[in-house]
Amino acid sequence: MRWLGLLVVLTIALGWLLNKAEPTTQKAMMTLGEWRDSMVAPNSDRLPWQLVLGPSTPPASTTPELEPEALVRQIYSQWGEGDRAQALATASVLAERFPTFQLGQLLYADLLNISSTNPVAWTDAQELNTPSLRKRLDDLILESKRRLQRDSAQSLEGKIPSAIAFLSPAQRHVAAVDASKSRLYWFENRSGPDGRLQLHLVKETYISVGMNGVGKDKEGDGKTPLGVYFILRNLPGAGLPDLFGAGALTLNYPNAVDLMRKKTGSGIWLHGTPSAQYTRAPEATDGCVVLSNPEMAQLLNMPDWRMTPVIIAEQLEWVNADQAGQTWAGFKPALDQWQQARNGRDPEALKIHYSPRYEQGGMNLAQVWPRLAQTTLGYSQSQPLELVSVLNWKDQDHTMVVTMKDPNQTRAQGGGHLRTYWQLENGQWRLVFQGPT
Repeated sequence: MRWLGLLVVLTIALGWLLNKAEPTTQKAMMTLGEWRDSMVAPNSDRLPWQLVLGPSTPPASTTPELEPEALVRQIYSQWGEGDRAQALATASVLAERFPTFQLGQLLYADLLNISSTNPVAWTDAQELNTPSLRKRLDDLILESKRRLQRDSAQSLEGKIPSAIAFLSPAQRHVAAVDASKSRLYWFENRSGPDGRLQLHLVKETYISVGMNGVGKDKEGDGKTPLGVYFILRNLPGAGLPDLFGAGALTLNYPNAVDLMRKKTGSGIWLHGTPSAQYTRAPEATDGCVVLSNPEMAQLLNMPDWRMTPVIIAEQLEWVNADQAGQTWAGFKPALDQWQQARNGRDPEALKIHYSPRYEQGGMNLAQVWPRLAQTTLGYSQSQPLELVSVLNWKDQDHTMVVTMKDPNQTRAQGGGHLRTYWQLENGQWRLVFQGPT
């Protein structure tokens, strides 16, 4: 119990800094020791500073269905306003309703400590010299920071991740991960036939990524990949080890660009948490994206989850729909010209749309071209491809990931969908991969 007070001081400090306290709170800027002493003073009814978190929320007792993160934010708000009794009451509800939520349990323990007649003073930091304890404390502080700096749904209204360029009404959902904020955003697509993007944020939630961060390159590096991926399978938790909790949605890592870059590894999923943990630390997985079990269960029950794009970014860029439309407008002519060429019978007119770096099945363009031209050309008498989604990804290359439904193919023949990867080369869009989804 002796080290819990420091967690309070540091996490409250983080909350205060992240919310850019008003000038009246500048008197809170004191040493940690002074801050600790002011917080545990038995005769102090109110804290000598105010934590600014926006409008106050109703007490926990009147909102029994609130999620853990909302309760955590209530605790900070009530505590910062000097209402220690209500903060303790809220923390009690949180600890009772979510006994495996470790951050909540520690906040409750801290509040019990400083609310007692003889609180335990923090006078010796020797316990923090234990590496495992220091690591766990750092993890909890980071989790608290990420939860407090979360963007509200209101602040994101009318905005979409810049990686989304086009979605047809056939693409029911799209998801995006911001690793820097430990958040996953799940959108319902409400775009109309005119192509203007209209997305409704169905869910945004705290998530964990790889123990070594993001930017996966090889098997076992403990990192989460960055890029555009698609959900392949729904695996119920009943058939999986406890590690995966409520279940999993599998992703198509490594994708075509990953393979071109010789990246290795597999088994990158969205999945739940072990039964003993409500959530995991912000960076704690072997490379998967991990959600709490209640949140994961909701995703598993979403309709039409298959082929949902999942954008995993170190930091998401948010734009309005018109900006996304400009990206799509700049790329669309190249896609249209390729479709016109594939409807003809001239292999050379088609080939100019393919990059010399094209790879498929471990073979280069020269090796695959005879077969590729044979299976791609001559669609003039066939039904046109139906565009499903266009995703825009920028790193060392600028990539467009295009998924189309092929009404000329049955699932038995080739899955019914075609996915192409395009990259910008000397100002021209060129195909680097095409194949069934």
